[in-house]
Amino acid sequence: MRVDRLQQAMKKSGHNATSLAEMIGRTDRTIRRIISEDGNTSDETVVAIAQALEVSTDYLLGLSDDPTPQMRVDNLTDKERAVLQAMRRDEPMEAIKIISGG
Repeated sequence: MRVDRLQQAMKKSGHNATSLAEMIGRTDRTIRRIISEDGNTSDETVVAIAQALEVSTDYLLGLSDDPTPQMRVDNLTDKERAVLQAMRRDEPMEAIKIISGG
């Protein structure tokens, strides 16, 4: 895992080693070890960290510069679903209304 990306994601989400560790069920010592040992950790821990920090595993691993997790149907907000439904019905003005809150 790229330590710089881990640290950026932690900073952006307002987490330190202790709070991240609590979120993923690890110890803060584990998180500090990952940071100090050039990101070496298990795949399972990379996935847990990515989910907790709401970034993609590809971003943490340096395979993508886009930190956004891959869009899935099960992680869309109600508003996002409504916009997509309007677009599928070919109602772009309705989608714009939803986006703008009007």
